[in-house]
Amino acid sequence: MKIDKKLLKRVVKVLLNKLPKEEAILLKAADDLELFQFLYKKNKDFRNFLLEPKLDVNKKLEFLDKFGKENNINETVLEAVKYITKVNRANLLKVLSKEFRFEIEKFFGTVKGEIITAYEIEEDEIKEVKDILEKKIGKKVEFEIKKDPSIIGGIVVKAGSYILDASIKSFLNKLAYNLTR
Repeated sequence: MKIDKKLLKRVVKVLLNKLPKEEAILLKAADDLELFQFLYKKNKDFRNFLLEPKLDVNKKLEFLDKFGKENNINETVLEAVKYITKVNRANLLKVLSKEFRFEIEKFFGTVKGEIITAYEIEEDEIKEVKDILEKKIGKKVEFEIKKDPSIIGGIVVKAGSYILDASIKSFLNKLAYNLTR
């Protein structure tokens, strides 16, 4: 089923209008949406349950209410998920979280990023990279730190559309390419 982009944008807009403009609440809402996205993508039974058109919509809504209470899901987020389920557009769950997070990052002037290194990296090094990148792109950056031994050494920094690959793996790949040309 194709993603209804108009409905997606409308749902995100309603969420942003109904939720308080407090960073902690918006981030919790984004995390709640990520939970639904994860379940939709990884749990076939969950996905099929929400997408099955022959199943009574009230049963789906009852399930979502129970799930929401058990997992402390934000009420506004739950209402949005119930709405898209009611209008038979549960497939929006696979992209709703990403779109919502993009909008709150835009609202707060922040960008999600990641730092990838082959080894553990010290906090002062993370802060230095963060400070330099925030000055370069003009936005606050929230980093996720990942360890990937396959890059051999160096660092890969990603934030928004900005990518800096200063890994040994990348250097060796470029060297191999230039030697075989």
